Parts: sequence; structure tokens; C-alpha cells
Amino acid sequence: MRINVKHLLTCFLISTLFINTMFFQGLAQEETGNEYYVDSSYKGYSKGTAEQPFKTIQEAIDSAEDEDTLYVFGGLYEEHIVIDKKLHLWGGVEGTESVIEQDYDRRYTVEITADYVEFQDFWLTDEHGYKTSPIGALISIQAENVVVNGNTFNDTDSFGIIIESNADGAIISGNRINNTEKGIYVKSSTNDIVNNFITNCSDAGIHLYSTAHNRLYDNQIDTSLNGILAESCTYLNISNNTFSGNEYNAIQILLGTQPVIRYNEFTSNPSVGIYLNCDNGVVSDNIFTENDRGISLKGTSNTIHSNSFFSSAGAGIYALSTSQLNNIYNNTFEENGKTAEEHGQNIWFNEATLRGNYWDDYDWLDRNKDGIGDSSYDKNGLTDPYPLGFFLKVPDKPSDPTPSDNETGVGLKPTLKVKVVDEDSESLTVTFYNAEIDKQLGIDKKITSGKYAEWDLTLPFDRTYAWYAISNDSLQENKSDIFFFTTMITPPDNIQPIADIGGPYDGEIGEIIQFDASASIDEDGTIDFYRWNFGDGTSELLEKSPSHIYESSGTYSVTLTVIDNLGSVDTKTILVPIGVDANKAPNANPGGPYYGVAGTPVLFNGNGSSDTDGEITDYTWSFGDDNSGSGATISHTYDNEGSYLVVLTVTDAYGESHADSTTVNIEPKPEESPGFEIIIMIGAILFIYLSRKRK
Repeated sequence: MRINVKHLLTCFLISTLFINTMFFQGLAQEETGNEYYVDSSYKGYSKGTAEQPFKTIQEAIDSAEDEDTLYVFGGLYEEHIVIDKKLHLWGGVEGTESVIEQDYDRRYTVEITADYVEFQDFWLTDEHGYKTSPIGALISIQAENVVVNGNTFNDTDSFGIIIESNADGAIISGNRINNTEKGIYVKSSTNDIVNNFITNCSDAGIHLYSTAHNRLYDNQIDTSLNGILAESCTYLNISNNTFSGNEYNAIQILLGTQPVIRYNEFTSNPSVGIYLNCDNGVVSDNIFTENDRGISLKGTSNTIHSNSFFSSAGAGIYALSTSQLNNIYNNTFEENGKTAEEHGQNIWFNEATLRGNYWDDYDWLDRNKDGIGDSSYDKNGLTDPYPLGFFLKVPDKPSDPTPSDNETGVGLKPTLKVKVVDEDSESLTVTFYNAEIDKQLGIDKKITSGKYAEWDLTLPFDRTYAWYAISNDSLQENKSDIFFFTTMITPPDNIQPIADIGGPYDGEIGEIIQFDASASIDEDGTIDFYRWNFGDGTSELLEKSPSHIYESSGTYSVTLTVIDNLGSVDTKTILVPIGVDANKAPNANPGGPYYGVAGTPVLFNGNGSSDTDGEITDYTWSFGDDNSGSGATISHTYDNEGSYLVVLTVTDAYGESHADSTTVNIEPKPEESPGFEIIIMIGAILFIYLSRKRK
């Protein structure tokens, strides 16, 4: 039988090509990850990859699973969105705006119904006026521990953000809200509303109704009907905010109890800085400048102290006839139409220290140099028996600045510091100024002589900044030299911080549990914000290592959220058993011993590991050759022969772990046989030889 060499060689070549093709295609396959991409301008078939993105955000949400991340390219997304999974959504990919505008009438544009969602860097609007609901919103939060950060909300006749009554623990930070009815409407408790810029709201910048333990910090609210409106709220904390140009009230507190309003600035509000109609609140360390009236006081048993009232058209404080037993002391009144006006029954001094208020129109003496006027202050219906006049000597010039003069590479949130000295004053008031435009930055009060006054700034990259400070002893003042510094250069990118919640933690009812996030890091900046949610309806803000007491038994889910100086977020959660059996550590079983050949994958199996009172949430392998991996089963390829120690570490849901080891013996690679290339060459030579012989 004659063999057709040409046909045989052809079959051989086709088979070889097929085998090689299948081999290299196998190598080229990519593992599916947990990142999805969305681009409204994409026209082809969608897989959710960067090359073949989804066309709508909702399509990506429906395809994703908990903990997945969605990256949304810039463009217009005309859709109604429901986020019903624990997802991380990032808009503005490549620096262009991801605009969401629902193109038909619906109460909410975006609804967040899953806990722990992060929604960042989107632009939401209703500029075409599709919404008709008077209580609609661009985004509705209907779940707990949601983070809404760095977004823009523009142009709607409804609300920018609504936090529903079942949505405790939200963080609303770094957003810009403009031209809405209400900027943020809050109906739930233990939320943190931080560092937002809110303008032109026809009703209120922030409206809170029947809530508890909410914190409003470092927001700027301008040119709205009301800045903050709080109705029937308890334990409300409003701190470090700025208000300007708000038509009716910068802050209006109606009923409720025990609000804390501190360290805020009120500038050029055409009506009232604070309308206070509540009980047992604290209003302290605020600055009122060029408002029509600083405070309108209607409630009972509030404490108003250490505030500064400058250049009010009317009175710094106006006490209505219903106001009673409010304690008003250590406030400074300068260049107001009237310093203060009393129509109720209030106390204008501290009964414990027998110190009253600073009145710029108190023209009398302090012969014994005790800092208290020798006669009472009696004007406009009020009596202050212990007025604090301006009797001190000129302070020393403020010195020893931080940042130091001509310092470079300063962070974007520097704290200005100067040392102040006055040998005959109990305390000093230090005012910080921008020297370039001669504008006041802020005031630090009650600084002991020989100590440092300070004021916090936020500046852009590559900024050369000039500043000075003026030290004041209530009568005379002294100005420092002008100091300069330069902020850091613009970084190419911001690395997300890493939250470390510590633990494990457990305890009994009534026992103090000490939490610790000190191991949290930010590689390219600083962590400026810590927020703990203890899982029992309470939380702690800005404290790195707080303590907490639980009043009931159970297993609590404790959440730590950190935000760095450039606004990036990370969140970690841990379970804490209280009054129940403590968690038992898991048991690692790496299997083995294993055997393999260099260059060939070895499969490791840790499925024999166990956890008697829960489940294992993490398997981490160390392969003994400076490589590691994770998963209950995993394959690894060794480059060289030898015996290696393999360590498996397992961790349970409570953060407890256990490690065990095994060995793997790797034999050297076998000597290679001639490959496909040699066989092909031999076949070709044979083909040529036989063809010539037949001729």
C-alpha cells in the first residue's frame, strides 16, 4: 500500500496548528473580575469590560454582585436607577462628568435600597423639569450606612438628597448642591453630613425632621431661604459650618432638645444667624459678622457662651418675651446696632465664675485689674453685673509660626499656629488673616499666655500663601510679621486609604469595649475622618480609638469608615459578640504533603479547614518561595526544584485566625524531547526528498 506523503504531511501540519492555537488561546483567557464599566456612548455588544462596557448604569447593577465596583465613563445617562446591592459606584471616569437625568416623571432619579453602598463623583440634575412631585429627589437613600461622596446635584424643583426614616448611618460628604428646593432632607438618625457646598435652595439647604444624633460638620450653605432647618430633633450637632446670604434664618431650631451649635461662621445673612426655639441647647464659639441679627432667642434653659458678634445691623442677641432662664456669658459684642436686647427673663453672666460678657460700649474702669468692670452693664433691658471690659496691656507680637516662615511642601489642610504671650492677661483671642487680601480667616479664643493659638485651612496644590495673626487681650492688640509657606505639588493620583478596624472584640453587657483604628493608613496623605457605627443605633465621629458600652446582649455589626484628605473612602466591618459565647478560632488544614515538578502547577487544597461556631471567610497561602495567594483551593507553579514549607492561614467572620503548615517536594523538569518545530522540519525534509525522488 502506497502512503500519500503529501496528504499525511498536510494533516500533520493542520493538527499541529490546531493544537498550538488551542494552547495559546487557553493562555490568553482572562479571569473574570469584580469590576464593571459603563459608557452610554458605546455602540457594540456589551460585556461590562472596559473594552465592551455596558450602556446603562442599571444594566451594570443588575449584572453585578455584592462588593463589585462600577466605573462609569462621562456622558449622559437618561435612566431611573435602583441600587439594590452592596456596590461601589464611581462616576467621572477620565475626568469627564457622568450626568444622570431621568427623562420622564418619577419621584426619585436614583434609589439606594441596599446597605453599605458607596456612590461617588456623579452629576445629577433635572434641568429639563421632568419631575413634578413636590417631595421627589435626585437621590433617595433607603438603606443603612450608605456613603454619598463628591457628587453634584443641580437644578431641580424637588430635593437634592433625601435620607429616609429607615436609613440610619449615612455619610453625605464632599457634595455640591445647587438650585434645589431642599438640598438635603433628613428623616433618620445618626447620619454625618460633612464638607458639602450647598447654595440657592428655595426652602432649606438642610432640613431635618424628628431625628436624633445627627451631625452636620464643615458644610458651607449660602443664599438659601433657610440654611439649616431642624424640627423636633434631639441631640443635633452643628459644628464648623459657614453660612452666608441666607434670606430667612441661617439656622432655625424649632422645638426639640439639647442641640449643640459650635464653631460656625455666620456672615452677611440678611435676617437671623440662629433662631433658637428649643430647650437645654448649647450655642458656643460661633462667629457672627454683618448679619441683621446674630441670635433670636425664644427657648428655655439654653447656654449661650463664647460667641463673637460683629457688625450686626440690629442686635447681636435678641431675647424674645418667651425666653427664660437662658444662661448667656463670655460672648463678645463689637460694633453692632445694639449689643443685645432683652424682653424675657434670662441670665447674662456665669453664676459659677461670676463672669459676664464683653461689651464694646462698656466705658468704665477695672481698678483692681481682675478683668471685670467695676460696675454693671445696664442697657437695652438687660443687666450684666460682671461685664468683661478691655483692660489689658498690649500683648507681645505673635511668634514661632507653624508652618514655619518660607516652608515648602506643606499639606493641603495645614493648621496655622502662633505662640502668644501677655504677662498680665488670663487669656488671649487670636485672629488669623489672609495677608494677600487682608481678610479674616477665623478666631481662636481663651489661649493661655505662652501657649499656641491655631486655625485650620484647606488650600489647593501649588499655592503660596501669606498670613499673619493678631493677638488681642480684649482691649489692645498686636500684629505678627507676615509669614509665607507653599503647599505640596499636585500628585499624579490619590491612593485610597486603608481602614483597619482592629479586633477581634467581645465583652459583656455594661462592659467598656475599647475599639482601635490606629492601624489604618493612607500611603499618600492623611486620614482626616473616622466614623464608627457601633451597630446599636449609636456612632462616634472623628475618634480614632473610641470606647463604647453595649446595653443589650447580641452580636453587633460594627462599621469603621475612613476618608482621607483628598476625599477617598474605605470601610471595614467586624462582628462583636456581647453577652454571648465568645468566638472560637478556626482550624487551618493545608492538606499535604504535596509533590510536583518545576514549571508545572501544583494544586493545594485547604477544604479540610474548619470553624466549629461559624464560617471561614479568608484562606491565605504562603508558598515558601516568596509568593502567596488566597482561596480554599489554589494552584501554584514553582520555578525551581526543592522542598518548600507551605503555610495556610484561615480567618473567620470575627477576625480570628489560625495557621498550619505542610511541605511540597518539587522535582526538576524532565529533559525535553524534540518539540513540534523539529518534527515539522523533519517532515518537510522528508516531503522534499520523496517529491524529488519520484521525479
